[in-house]
Amino acid sequence: MPPRQIQICDDDPAAALITQRGLQTLLGENYTVTVASSPNAAWLACAHGDVDLLIVDPGAGSGSASALVRAMHAFRPTTPILVLTAYDTPGLRAKMRDLGVSYYAAKPIDFKELLPIVTAALQTVPMPSAFPSRMSVYH
Repeated sequence: MPPRQIQICDDDPAAALITQRGLQTLLGENYTVTVASSPNAAWLACAHGDVDLLIVDPGAGSGSASALVRAMHAFRPTTPILVLTAYDTPGLRAKMRDLGVSYYAAKPIDFKELLPIVTAALQTVPMPSAFPSRMSVYH
């Protein structure tokens, strides 16, 4: 069985690299975690249908990330999306929920807290809602 693919889209290259390395270490060889340099590059990777999970950070200007989320829901609706952001606000949480994002976490986050979210998203199983206010699963 080929490794499952996780695509990260983050406008902060250092943060993307930390997330990539942390997840790759925790998940092991059954997963390939890659980083896209832009929302467009992430879309191109996802459009081919090879991505099992998209992790996106909307950043300070969430327009491109929002367009990526819309495109994913329109053309790859079965691919789960996790928003992992350092720009957590009630408005961003509401916007991402309205766009259909099911998994959301705020940075900084310990990889031990992130791993169950990633695992749940990959299994597309709803997670318990008993998480801190900075980490959410929308129902």
